[in-house]
Amino acid sequence: MDFDAMAYPDTFEIGGVSYKGQRDRKKSEVLVPYTTPPTVDIGDTIVQRTGPSSIHLKVIDVNYLEGGSLGVGTKHPHMLTLHVENLTAARHQSPAAPTIQIGTVSGQQVQVGNQNSMAFHISLAEVVRQVAESGDPKAKTLLREVLENNTVAAVVGAGVSALIGALGA
Repeated sequence: MDFDAMAYPDTFEIGGVSYKGQRDRKKSEVLVPYTTPPTVDIGDTIVQRTGPSSIHLKVIDVNYLEGGSLGVGTKHPHMLTLHVENLTAARHQSPAAPTIQIGTVSGQQVQVGNQNSMAFHISLAEVVRQVAESGDPKAKTLLREVLENNTVAAVVGAGVSALIGALGA
């Protein structure tokens, strides 16, 4: 069993040169042992070869560490650590919803969001009270007509006469 092959099983193309290395998907990190440093900068795209497939990785951060491999699993003494973003997978992911930050919000009925709904409840007695206090004769007449309707009276029940009385003359 070849321990070196297990320690760095992946192949990466960096600047047109192939290197053996290891990719940690959870950390979005690629480790490449080297003797002569690969030429790579932030923003470059490297390619991971996995069987017949290619995964394109964008370099987000670069760290060259002399003596970093400690010779474990490789004959190369130094270690290149690349923080990467998977460009191949990004094409297949749903776009994230934008983040909106709101400072202070005050009010009785506030809706924040996208494709959501807001429910609010107001009692019929509160509607009658506010219309009665408004002093608007047309609103009072229209509300009285609604409350005197047989269907509305049947739905509201015995309290309808008290509501009509609260509207006043």
